[in-house]
Amino acid sequence: MANETPSRVQPKQTKQNLILSAMSLFATQGIDAVSMRTINNAAGTKNASAVHYHFGNKLGIIEAILEFIKKALDSYRMTALTALEKRVASGQKPTCREIMWAAYSPYAQLYTQPDYGHNAVTFLARCQSDLNPSIQEIFHRDPQNIALRIDNMLAKALPDLPKKTRKVRTLYFWFLMVQGFSASQGLANTLYEDLREDSQEMRLQRFFDYLMNGLEGESKPSSAARRSP
Repeated sequence: MANETPSRVQPKQTKQNLILSAMSLFATQGIDAVSMRTINNAAGTKNASAVHYHFGNKLGIIEAILEFIKKALDSYRMTALTALEKRVASGQKPTCREIMWAAYSPYAQLYTQPDYGHNAVTFLARCQSDLNPSIQEIFHRDPQNIALRIDNMLAKALPDLPKKTRKVRTLYFWFLMVQGFSASQGLANTLYEDLREDSQEMRLQRFFDYLMNGLEGESKPSSAARRSP
């Protein structure tokens, strides 16, 4: 029985190694620039068809990476999200900042993972910007209904904000959050100067404050609406 354990564990280890290798390559080189063979070589697999065997094609490994990342995010956010929903059900009214911190902090925790955090958020940022319909379909899968659950609570926290405006701002928050985490290492070398904060905690808090200002800001009519008689 003892001799069977390595053979059972090895396929799982190989699959995760392929996922992490592909994530790193996609994050640093771009999704279109990376071939299945490049992933196999980076993972150091003995089988030249390992990616095809485990995932079928490139979309298959993209799907596996996104499932890996979402599983990590769920491990950070589900407890806080459920606690907020229980407060709402009991008649309490969590603030907008409390709700969005439950959405923001899991990405901050993901980003700070030493082994793969920056690659994970950079991969998410690339998926956000990729217009391939197949990638977008996989990317927007939300089995835990996180987006809907967050929006239901935001509707109560921001009752005066029009529904469409609230949803658009939430999408902006999410898009800028992911892109910001992905690009944050560039703060050391900007067109101004080194703009890194004294501590990571301060950087995360100030970034959150910036995003919240956009979400909670006063809703004003468009310039076209103001010009209407």
